[in-house]
Amino acid sequence: MTLAVGETKTLSAREVKNYSVGVEGIVDVRLTPDGGQFVVVGKKPGNTTLLLIKNDGSQLTYDLTVATRSPQAVERELTELIEGTPGVRVKRVGGRLFLEGGVASEVERARIQQIATLYPGQVESLVTIGSVAADRKTLIRLDFFFIQYDRTSSYQVGIGWPDSIGGLNFQNQPALQSNLTYDFAAKTITTAQAQVVNQPLPRLDIAEKNGWAKILKQSSVITSNGSETSFNSGGEVNIITQTSIGSTLNKIPFGTNVDVLPRYDALNHEVEITLKAEVADLTAGTTPPIPNRDLTTLKTLVNLKLGQALILSGIRARTVTHTIAGLPLLSDIPVLGVLFGSHGNTTLDTEGAIFIIPSVIDTVPKSAADVIKNALSQFKDYSGDVEQVDSWNKTPPALRPPASP
Repeated sequence: MTLAVGETKTLSAREVKNYSVGVEGIVDVRLTPDGGQFVVVGKKPGNTTLLLIKNDGSQLTYDLTVATRSPQAVERELTELIEGTPGVRVKRVGGRLFLEGGVASEVERARIQQIATLYPGQVESLVTIGSVAADRKTLIRLDFFFIQYDRTSSYQVGIGWPDSIGGLNFQNQPALQSNLTYDFAAKTITTAQAQVVNQPLPRLDIAEKNGWAKILKQSSVITSNGSETSFNSGGEVNIITQTSIGSTLNKIPFGTNVDVLPRYDALNHEVEITLKAEVADLTAGTTPPIPNRDLTTLKTLVNLKLGQALILSGIRARTVTHTIAGLPLLSDIPVLGVLFGSHGNTTLDTEGAIFIIPSVIDTVPKSAADVIKNALSQFKDYSGDVEQVDSWNKTPPALRPPASP
């Protein structure tokens, strides 16, 4: 039996011929005038026992705990104070309450410790940094979807004139190339050849390009509740660059790198996620075969319900580039400028976003033999159609409705 100081509770006194209190002063036990009940009143914090001796000689012992405040009231207050802190829960043992679980940082642990000090002698904090064994029994699945759309269009129209007329053509190469072979023994020229290549003459530029691209990447990560995990998928492109002292091997990494720390609160079905993500894609460079790299990085802390989808980051960009090349001054003349120069326009539209969907794995999976058998059968039957490959469940599980009380 647990009481607060000043709280009163009753016990049946029927067929009881005698009673005894273990430690005096903690509780006050009184018998009602009709002799049918004992009235137990909490006097000061502590623990004691109440021994009841019945008429038939049998004995009944009660363990009594007196707290400063009602444990039920303190438990309700603690639940409100730690609301929104996944991984921390309240556990009552007798008249004492314990805050247990794990948090992500020292700041959060200090806050829980400060809450416990508000109830001296009645509440104690056992919260640690990191996950605890009870949390690790729950597996969290995190699905990341990266979707991007690209559209490009360009045109080039006008008269393309060389940069210089004379020794070099518009490609900065000699316009007149010759080859002469001389025989020093006979003192005569054996062969001689001269040719005009890449003549420095104007050209007509008429070109238009249109294209689009779409990118879909999905990463699924499974980890224990409160345990940080990392996921890396990608590779490297090796490029050899020549310098005056030799060649150098440069590596250009690409792919998806995700570091995530989930904390699931089973009471309100919420997940707190600390996330750091990096998505790198290779694109065609201006100087092939050297590629460019599009990089998207994200570092955030979010809180969402199971089954909810959240847009972690989004990008929408439109780039328009207009270029004019040709004879100085003349190519800038409106309308007539296309006769003395080449006008070009390039448009690039990009839109993309990263989505995340958390879920809890609480169903019994198929046996290991079935999983391996299914994967090997798909490997054997694969004929190049990736859309037909279903080696893992790419759809996040739906949140089950909470059980009825």
